[in-house]
Amino acid sequence: MTLTIVLAACGNSNGNNENNDTEGSGDNNTNDEIDLGQTELQIGTDDYVSNLVNTYLAKLLLEEIGYTVEVNQTDVGVQYTGLADGTTDVIVGAWLPYTHASYWEEYQDDLEQISTVTEEVELGLVVPSYMEDINSIEDLRDNKNDIGEQLEWEITGISPGAGQMQLMENEVIPGYDLNDWTLVESSGAAMSASLSDAISNEEPIVVTLWTPHWTFNEFDLKILDDPQNRFGDPDDILSVSRTGFQEDSPAAYQLISQFNITKEDTQNMMFDVQEGMDPEEAAQKFMDDNPDLVEEWLEGIN
Repeated sequence: MTLTIVLAACGNSNGNNENNDTEGSGDNNTNDEIDLGQTELQIGTDDYVSNLVNTYLAKLLLEEIGYTVEVNQTDVGVQYTGLADGTTDVIVGAWLPYTHASYWEEYQDDLEQISTVTEEVELGLVVPSYMEDINSIEDLRDNKNDIGEQLEWEITGISPGAGQMQLMENEVIPGYDLNDWTLVESSGAAMSASLSDAISNEEPIVVTLWTPHWTFNEFDLKILDDPQNRFGDPDDILSVSRTGFQEDSPAAYQLISQFNITKEDTQNMMFDVQEGMDPEEAAQKFMDDNPDLVEEWLEGIN
């Protein structure tokens, strides 16, 4: 299905449209035609709430301008294979250049980076702030205050396919000689539940965590120092599409290229999900509460 919408150029922001024929008005008041193009879109995400809420926010924005959007929730690897084989059009949760590096290296010839969605997101090992003497990954290695025995030598992780788990296995554990420790596979939700339970009982716990995440709104947490920088410098979250997406759905591509959000705003939506909303409800609430941001994302399109 191919549609065409007529868009007012966004160069003139003073609202004065009475002088369109006067000399010097130039290109600020010209109209451009932009095709919606293919209107049925597939947008991919994993099951981590930070990516889910941003994906549903992008879905609602795309629907606002006339697209029909289906969200495909899979694991990270399937997201990238879907982009590479064309069954997925776009994602807004690519953690690069570090966390998703292995997927990018494998599939980059069939992918296109569009824009930065969120700047400087961090990965790390996290503990509650009441664990006052545990401040560095080196404290785990050195078994400071018998922390290993207290935790039965377990670090609570997330799903095995996640980029952070790969970094733990390939960089953090060997780099810090954490060979006495076991990285326990679970899921994002199970990790959060374990963290909440431990904090409610003021018990020690070490988890793999990242920003943005709702737990930083709810609890007093600290990311352990990483003096060897084994987790790498902070990633950016990027939007990535299959090749040909811009040509096939140009208005969608333009919207995604204008879509960016702060860690704090993402965490607020995540907190709404934790309080009982589903991700799409939380995204709709955010749009309703932030009309100026919505207007910014849709500038020149609607």
